[in-house]
Amino acid sequence: MSDSTSPSFNLLIINPNSSSSITAALSASLSPHCPPNVTLTFFNPSTGPKGISDPITAEQSTQACLSELTGPDPTHPIDKYDGVLVCCFSDHPLIWRLKEYITEIQGKTTVLGMFHAGLSRAMLISKAPFGILATGSGYKSNHYISVEDFLGTKESSRFVGSITSNLQVVELQEGDQTKVEKGMKDTTITLVEKGAETIILGCAGMCGMDQWVIDAALSGTGKKVTVIDGARTGVELLVAMIRCSL
Repeated sequence: MSDSTSPSFNLLIINPNSSSSITAALSASLSPHCPPNVTLTFFNPSTGPKGISDPITAEQSTQACLSELTGPDPTHPIDKYDGVLVCCFSDHPLIWRLKEYITEIQGKTTVLGMFHAGLSRAMLISKAPFGILATGSGYKSNHYISVEDFLGTKESSRFVGSITSNLQVVELQEGDQTKVEKGMKDTTITLVEKGAETIILGCAGMCGMDQWVIDAALSGTGKKVTVIDGARTGVELLVAMIRCSL
């Protein structure tokens, strides 16, 4: 129920890749849980990479977003929003470029990344070890570096690692869902066996897949886990940050 005495906020939810299926999934996942007096607007660039998997695609997606958000005729002028959530599970350069832009124009918009929101919640809810269920394959070096930067140390018993699922970003929403479910569940079991009691969904395209993770942990290892959706956490945390700045 809306509280007419509380201030209203407009948030821009950015999917920095150009896959509209990921944006649609974010909207379907976040809209039903939107906080009172908050309006969500969803955006993805019309150009740029379909998925973000390395520093090159991260920079390409940043440029694509900036051209549409901060150019001469922006589709969504940043300064008309109270907050912006960047929905890529990484220390995405767009986060910091938007912060710089807002400072340059002397704006007041608050910017947050779902990566930082997810890690913050994992650290706050308990002392239990957490792991990241990631897309792609191989060693996710960017996750390890970014988590170390966030925690301020390379040695932490809280972080058990980032395990890749062999699933690509676009595949999560547009691919064979039987394969996607298996990849999510197999990776969950690996993370739990490594000691994770909290699992962070490591991609915006994983929104709404919480139950697969919970079921896989219980059926595969007999353990209960807490699942963190960084995008959903990001909306709530972003609103709290805006309120604190009033």
